[in-house]
Amino acid sequence: MRKTFCFGGSRLARRMSERAPMVDGCVFCDIARRGPTSTTALLYSDDKVVAFRDINPSAFRHYLVIPIDHIPTVNSLHKTKDDHQLVSHMVKVGKDLLNQDAPNSEEHSWRQVKYTPLGPLGGFIEAEKLLERIKPEAEVYS
Repeated sequence: MRKTFCFGGSRLARRMSERAPMVDGCVFCDIARRGPTSTTALLYSDDKVVAFRDINPSAFRHYLVIPIDHIPTVNSLHKTKDDHQLVSHMVKVGKDLLNQDAPNSEEHSWRQVKYTPLGPLGGFIEAEKLLERIKPEAEVYS
């Protein structure tokens, strides 16, 4: 069976307009749900996210923090409290892992913390910019 990636802009991801708990053939869903073919060692897991080392690291410390629910692309995130809290939690988990792994190191370059590919053309968005983009509007009470 051919594996697809939740965030990579595959044909399957582009066709999906809504989130799904799990998508057959998605390598990230397989890891997040501890599927039968997943051998990935998790560094962290809770009811929202899992974290693990990248199999093809581009830095000495390269972790992936992914949501358990399938989110096809970063463009599927909206200006909602839930989405903002999810991405904030993902960033916190990533920073905590880096601080655990290298507690005495110089200040990490958080500009290097990025979210998933933007879709079929690739590219990444810095986590802090994504958080600004999906920050919910303040509720107005009368």
